[in-house]
Amino acid sequence: MAGDRIEGLGAVVPDIGARLRIEQIEVDPPGPGEVRVRLVASGVCHSDHWAMANGNWGAPFPMLLGHEGAGIVHDAGEGVAELAPGDPVLLAWAVPCGTCRPCRRGRPRGCSHAWEQPPRVRRTGTGETLAGTLSLGTLATHTVVNAAQAIRVPTEADLSRMCLLGCGASTGVGAAVNTAGVQPGATIAVIGLGGIGLAALQGARIAGAERLIAVDRVPSKLALARGFGATDVVDASAGDPVEAVLELTGGGVDVAFEATGVPDVVAQAIAMCARSGTTVAIGVPPLATDLTIRYSSAEGAAYQNKVSLLIADGGDPLREDFDTWVGWAIDGRLDLDAMVTKELSLTEDDLEEAFRAMLAGEVIRSVVRISRDP
Repeated sequence: MAGDRIEGLGAVVPDIGARLRIEQIEVDPPGPGEVRVRLVASGVCHSDHWAMANGNWGAPFPMLLGHEGAGIVHDAGEGVAELAPGDPVLLAWAVPCGTCRPCRRGRPRGCSHAWEQPPRVRRTGTGETLAGTLSLGTLATHTVVNAAQAIRVPTEADLSRMCLLGCGASTGVGAAVNTAGVQPGATIAVIGLGGIGLAALQGARIAGAERLIAVDRVPSKLALARGFGATDVVDASAGDPVEAVLELTGGGVDVAFEATGVPDVVAQAIAMCARSGTTVAIGVPPLATDLTIRYSSAEGAAYQNKVSLLIADGGDPLREDFDTWVGWAIDGRLDLDAMVTKELSLTEDDLEEAFRAMLAGEVIRSVVRISRDP
C-alpha cells in the first residue's frame, strides 16, 4: 500500500530561461499504475539544458529538472505487480507508451512517448504541481513516475552508472543497434564525441563493426574515443573531416552518426557515406533550423550514392532493450564507468558547474549523487 506524503528537495525551473533553484518539494503517494522512487543518482544531460532554454518538451512549467535517473522504489500504486518497495530501478523516458499513433499502428520503435508526469510532486512554497523533464524529474530526492518507465535492475547494479541508461547511453547505443542496425564487419563514423556519441561508438563496437572512426574537434575527446573502441580518429579542426574519412576508407562508411545537434554536421555525415550507406542523426537541433545537403549532380551526393537519412529518438528502444543494455553494462561490454567524468551533489552550485562543464565540452557525463544505495 502506498504511504504518506514525503518532503524532499528538487531542482526546480520556474519558467523558460529561468535559473534553476533547489527547492523544498512535497511528493504524494503514487496513484494507480505509478511508483514513487527515491533517487540515488541522476546524470546531467544536454536535453535538460535544452528544456530549460526552449521549453519543457511540450510539458508545462514549473519543471522538475532531470530525466536520467536511477533509484529505489519507495512504494507502488494500485495495480503495479511487477515492482515492489526496495527494488532498484532505472527510469527511462523512451519506453514505448502504447497509446500514441505509431504504437497503435504496431510501430513502437517510432513511439512519440505520450507520457505525462503523474501530478504527485509539488513546490512546497506555492503548492504548484511540478512537471518533470521528459515525464520523470530525476534531479530530486524523490519522484513519481508511470510504473512502465521504471525498469528493475539487478541488485548488484551500480545505480550511479545505470542512470546513464536513462537517456544518453541508451540513445547512443540504440542509435547503433536499433536505428542503424549496424552489422558485423561494418565501417562506421561517429561525429561528436560527447556522451551520446561515445555511446553510439560503443554500440557499434558491440554490434560487431570492425572499423570505427571517431570525429571531433577536441583532441582530448579523440583520445578518449580510443578507449571506447575507435580504430581511427579524425581531428575535424585540422581540415575537412569528410575528405579525411573518405580517404581513410577509400570511399566512405557504411553508417555515419551525427551526435552534435548541428545541422551542417548532418550534411557532413551524409557526405561521408559510401553507396547505399546510412546516416543517423542523433543530436537535438536548435529550434527553427533547416538542413541543406548535396542531393544530386555532384560526386558523393546523396541521390547518386543512394544514402538513407534516419533520425534517432532516444535509441528507438523497446522495453526489453533496456534489460539487454543493463546486462551489457554489468558484464562490461558497455563501459558506463568510463563515461562518468565528474560526480556532484544536488546543490545549485554543483548543477551550474555540471552545465558549465557540459557546454564547455570538458566532461562526458556529470552524475549527481543524490543518496546512497541501501
